[in-house]
Formats: sequence, C-alpha cells, structure tokens
Amino acid sequence: MEYKVTKNGEIDKEIEIQVPLGELNRLIDEETDKLRKEVTIDGYRKGHVPKLLIQSRYKDSLRVQAMDRLIKNSYSALLNEKNWKPASQAELLKVEEGDPIKIQMHIQVIPEFDVKNYVNVEVFKESPMPEEFLLEQGLTALKEQHSEIREVDRAAVVDDYVTLDMEIQDGEKTSKETDQTIRIGDRALPDEVNRALVGVKKAQTKEIQAQDKTYRLSVKRIEEKSLPSIDDDFAQKLNLKSVKELKQKLLENLKHQEEKRIEDGLKEAISKVVLERTVFNVPQPLIQHEYEKILKEFNLPDSESNKERFWDVAEKRIRFNLILDRIAEQENLQVSESEIMDFVTKMGMTLSDQNRSEVLEYLGGVLSREKVMDFLYKNAKVSEKSRIISPKEAKNDTRTVRH
Repeated sequence: MEYKVTKNGEIDKEIEIQVPLGELNRLIDEETDKLRKEVTIDGYRKGHVPKLLIQSRYKDSLRVQAMDRLIKNSYSALLNEKNWKPASQAELLKVEEGDPIKIQMHIQVIPEFDVKNYVNVEVFKESPMPEEFLLEQGLTALKEQHSEIREVDRAAVVDDYVTLDMEIQDGEKTSKETDQTIRIGDRALPDEVNRALVGVKKAQTKEIQAQDKTYRLSVKRIEEKSLPSIDDDFAQKLNLKSVKELKQKLLENLKHQEEKRIEDGLKEAISKVVLERTVFNVPQPLIQHEYEKILKEFNLPDSESNKERFWDVAEKRIRFNLILDRIAEQENLQVSESEIMDFVTKMGMTLSDQNRSEVLEYLGGVLSREKVMDFLYKNAKVSEKSRIISPKEAKNDTRTVRH
C-alpha cells in the first residue's frame, strides 16, 4: 500500500491510497472460500462447489465485499502508520479501479497537542464546615426524611400543604389544574397567591388577581408536615441504642461527606487550571456528539438558544477528556480488565455478548480518567488558604481564572 496526504490540516486530512489490484483479487479469493463453506448448488456437496463456479455466479457481490474489506484494511493500516485517532467516520470521496486501485478519503482526526504543567498545580483548600453546623444540618435533614404529612382541620398557615383545584385566567386564555398540592410560601407562586392561602379552610374558594392573571382556587384539603423528635425512641427505631450513638454515627458520615465535597472542589479547581493551560482545536463531530448527549440528558430540543447555552460546555467536556487521555498515556496510567470487571460487579451490571466489548471500552475510559484525576489530585500543591500575590506576580499572571 502506498499513500499520499493531499490535505494535511490540523484536524482535516485528505488522503489518496494506492493498492495493487492483486490485493483485491486476494480478498476476492478469501471471500470465495468463506462463501464456499456455506453455499449449496445442485449437483455439488456443501463445501465442494468449484471456486470458479462460485465466482461466476456471485461475481458482483464477492467484488463488493472484497472492495469493502480493501478500503477498511487500507484505512486501518493508514491510521496505525500515521498514529492518527479518528474523530468521526471517514468519508469516502472516490474509488478508481485499475492497477493500482486508487482510494481517496477525507478524515477528521484528533489533533496532536502537548499537556504540560499538570503536576504541582496550586489550589487552595476550603476549610471544612464546623462539626456543630454539620450535625445541625444533618439532624434537620433526618427529621425531614422521617417527617409525616397529615390532614388538619384548621385554617392554613405558612408551610402547610394545600390541595386544590386551580383555574388561571390569562386574558382570553384559561388553564385548569385539579388536585394540585402546593406549599404555602413556595417562591414559585406569586406573592399574592401565597398571602391569600394563609387562613383558608377546607372547601373554601378564593379569587386572586396577580401579575395580570386571575387565580380561582377551590380548597380541597389542608395538611401539615409533622417532624419527629430526635430522642432515644427515634434512635431505637433506626436500630441504634441511643440518641448519643445516632449523633456520633451521623456526624462520622457527615464529616466523610464534607471531606468528599472538599476533595471534589479541589479536583474541580485542578481541572479548570489544566483545561486553561492546554488549548487546541476540538473536532466538530466530537462536540456535536457531546452536545446531543447533553440535550438528551435534560430532554431538551436542538435550538439556537440551547446551542448557545451548551455548545461551549460540550466543547470543554470533550477537550478535558482528551487532555486526561493524553496524560494517561504520558504517565502510563492504565486500567486493567480486572479493575473494569470489579467495577461491573460492584455496580451490578450485566454484560451481553452484543454489548460486552463496547461497554468494557467505555468503562475503561471512565475509570482511566478517574485514575488520572486521582493522580493530579495527589500531585497537586494544596494550600490551606489563598496567599496574597505580589504586584509583580499579578502583572505576569495571564490566567483568566485564579485559584
């Protein structure tokens, strides 16, 4: 195989490949041998049909299959030789049959780039929240988690839940919602509606003007949230001996969560610095694919406004993943198959013959990037608090984000 790069952009490449006709004939013979094992023709046993007869009968299909293999083999050999990583499927521009066979194609590749200065990244560690605050917040969340909603026979107050039918008149347009439950004080509601609901009783109706709209409310039910007392009885319901043990275990868990939150914040700060220091052009197909994933994640349509919101986010995600992959290569941070299978087992995932290789490749990428982030975190320069930089440092600091 011979090739010539006719367009050699950073991302866009156009290639002309020349392959001897004999290679196509060899592949036709291989396709013939494969078909010979399966085909049945009257007068011949399966697997014993003469090759010339098979090639005569299936000439066109054999040539198409062989040509397809020839193109794929040539493309794969080219990628290996040039060490190119494709960013999308190659576009076949032209095939000229003859001797040699000439194949022209357009390829978009991930550009070459260097990742530097990713060790000893300076970041500043946030101080953990006081234990008293953590415990207070944790107990409040625990109360909410075990709260009960019960109907009451009284006038409604702030934070009560009111179930009602609501009709909203907006000019000539009318909308109706039945059995809607709302919390009095919810900031998503107009202030006038919240104020009007304070003091209402079951079966009462109200009409309110708010924001050029008319709200007609028919109250069906009033409920309050009942929070439990954190005492020994409550602790024993959670299979703990006392409220003291409950608070100890809760605080241990909250401190672990706080440590994880701070660590995640440091990793995010490291990510921003590394991303800022490594600039290169990202192929459009990769950004488009990530952008579509974001739309799917949030169940959003493709629109100009959404493209303005998420296109840059998609570009940064792809660029950062490519940076992590490059660091993994440079630092030889590999993920073994046993590590991937341990993760599969831990997550309770089931692999089928159809998706096994694809899933393992995807998970390998995810775990590899996690390993790189752990490496960057362990090799970062973490300061307990930010320091004051000198005027000279400030003048020479060209970063758009400072940590």
